[in-house]
Amino acid sequence: MKSERTAVMKFSALGDIARTLPFLRELGSETCIITSPMGKAFLEDEFSDFIVLPSKSTISHLRLIQSIRKRKFDHIIDLQGNDRCRFLTKIVETRSSTQIHNGYDAKSKYRAFSELAAHTWTAAKKKLTFVPKPHDYIVLNTGSSPKWAAKRPPAHKWKAFAHTLTETYGLPFKLTGSADELDFVNSIAKELTEEVEVLAGKTSLAELKTVLKNAFLVVSTDSAAMHIAAAEKTPAIGLFGSTSTTYLPNYPWCHALHDPIYYPDGKLPQCTGKIGPYYDHIDIEAGINALADYLPAK
Repeated sequence: MKSERTAVMKFSALGDIARTLPFLRELGSETCIITSPMGKAFLEDEFSDFIVLPSKSTISHLRLIQSIRKRKFDHIIDLQGNDRCRFLTKIVETRSSTQIHNGYDAKSKYRAFSELAAHTWTAAKKKLTFVPKPHDYIVLNTGSSPKWAAKRPPAHKWKAFAHTLTETYGLPFKLTGSADELDFVNSIAKELTEEVEVLAGKTSLAELKTVLKNAFLVVSTDSAAMHIAAAEKTPAIGLFGSTSTTYLPNYPWCHALHDPIYYPDGKLPQCTGKIGPYYDHIDIEAGINALADYLPAK
């Protein structure tokens, strides 16, 4: 595997790319990543070999296929699995000796490679042993893209969360987010009486990764920050209301919270953009207690 030319294809949203980090790291930094400009910006602090699809235009896809063919990869692992990627990889496979693999399909016709991929996932997860984080600051990722404003708990809830977290840990807060979330993040910061630094729109993706990696705790909406924190082995409390808690990263240092009164049966919608009172009865102490083993006192 290490001596063969291998590429991984992954586009999609930043959170979905972040979820693959342990697997990509296990494959090694020499692996070529076929991704979007955002994916490259997120991964280029760890990987150096990229083939980038700059847009969804037909000419961009044709050039992407041409670039992949020129590289003559032995294997391409498709971690996207949508119709577009299946179409792209089928064209590549039929006109070259490259073998295409669905990274999540244990029944791939390339059985030996599928077993190797499964082994890689297992090895990656075993390496995700938890080491307590510095007792320096807590990240509040309060926003989400404006398109998904339903994911955002209101200001009064963030104020209550911050008060409880300060009483428990006495740490300052860093508020993260993208540039298009800045107005909302600033509105939350103004409501907090604790020590706060607003980083929304001020960090590159690589810098954001470092901020989340070094945090003592991350409290986040269902967004990329939650997935990045999980991959960086940082305790994370995910706040859910308009999306399903099944999107919580599958690590023991991550815990999902939802409003037990609004959703008494625990059945949250798969995904809705409708804004509603989904967060009013969330108690952050439930998350603190659930992650007590990963949040040691100073």
